Amino acid sequence: MKIFKPYDIRGIYPKDLNEEIAYKIGRAFGTFNPGKIVVGSDPRLSSPSLKGELVKGLMSTGGRVIDIGITTTPAVAISTRVLKCDGGIMVSGSHNPKEYNGFKLFQKQGTPIGYESGLNQIQAIFESERFSSGEGEILVRDILEVYSDFLLANTKVGHTTGIKVVVDAGNGSTGLIAPKILRKAGVLVEEMFCEPDGNFPNRQPNPSEPRSLVELQKKVLEVRADLGLAYDADGDRLVVVGESGDTVSAGVVFSVLIKNTLARNPGGPIIYTCVDSRAIEETIRSHGGVPCVSKVGNTFVAKKMVEEGGLLAGEISGHYFFKETFGADDAIFASLKLIEALNETGKTLSDHTREYPMYFWNMCKVPVKEAEMFNVIEHLKQDFEERGYQIDTLDGVKVTFQNCWALFRASNTEPAIFFFYEATDEENLEKIKKFVEDVKSCIPT
Repeated sequence: MKIFKPYDIRGIYPKDLNEEIAYKIGRAFGTFNPGKIVVGSDPRLSSPSLKGELVKGLMSTGGRVIDIGITTTPAVAISTRVLKCDGGIMVSGSHNPKEYNGFKLFQKQGTPIGYESGLNQIQAIFESERFSSGEGEILVRDILEVYSDFLLANTKVGHTTGIKVVVDAGNGSTGLIAPKILRKAGVLVEEMFCEPDGNFPNRQPNPSEPRSLVELQKKVLEVRADLGLAYDADGDRLVVVGESGDTVSAGVVFSVLIKNTLARNPGGPIIYTCVDSRAIEETIRSHGGVPCVSKVGNTFVAKKMVEEGGLLAGEISGHYFFKETFGADDAIFASLKLIEALNETGKTLSDHTREYPMYFWNMCKVPVKEAEMFNVIEHLKQDFEERGYQIDTLDGVKVTFQNCWALFRASNTEPAIFFFYEATDEENLEKIKKFVEDVKSCIPT
């Protein structure tokens, strides 16, 4: 399995990633990006030993390491900037199952390093083993107060009264952080699965899976909470349950954040991705914003935020990026901003769901061998061109018809091709669904 991905370094421990590789990654990063480096980790069972060797590798190149312990990926990104460091590394398998682990890398300004923005160079150093050498040092630091104060200084939830939330940390990093920050903001908090545990005994690290939310949905109804907040293992992905106990779509959550942001900054750029519903573009335009489309993926969206001077960005996977966080995606900050919007409008999430423009959007995926994924997309592109379809190739290939569209793209995190499609009504939904099924039947698995 190739561990250098478009967004990060990731694989199964110890088959794809082990301590020896972690040490070399530390040496490669320290060679590519020397100086003071923030390092954190999620609570996976393999994280302590991988982080330990990573730190040794960084120090062998002269790196000055600030170890901030078990934390979130956004905290590493923001600490890199706030503590005026030269880079950052988070040891985490993100939303993947417990047997995975990996490394998320950041530049000086807390901007993620993707394959097109430096990870390719780090891989080249890793493979050539042409490492710098030096004498490094390590400092252990608790950044909870710094991180907490930073987030709260950029929100208006300090006067929140009566809003109750259930926090489902899924035994990940956010259990140590989110409840404290929310309570400091004046929010009433009920905790679920907030004890860090690398076995993830209560649910999968990915909160986007419907079965991961069953207990949270029950708890929201039981305690009559205004919303439930479910996080992935490293705190950059947020999934929301409304006061009715129903899962709130990422599109609705994003639309609430869009309206809240544009009410404060009329006419500003909002970044969305090519797989989003047309409802997102409509929401941006109808509230005076400038819609800017991006490829899917953390590093691409963060780059677009910088290029466009974006105020806010979102992805259907539950990642939300903010100007206030220097373009980083931060699930705890997204929670605060969502609570801020509910508090100021006096509306429930059910109210916002009813206001959301009605489209029929869906997605599915087909497992495909990793080596074949991009060949399949290229074949589809050529086929659609020959048929004279209106296509867009920003990310994969998107076919647009009068009242519907379909997009086919290779995943950057797993061996699969994702299909996204949408229509204005049920009749056109059936048409585009048949089109997608016909394409799907021709793809080798």
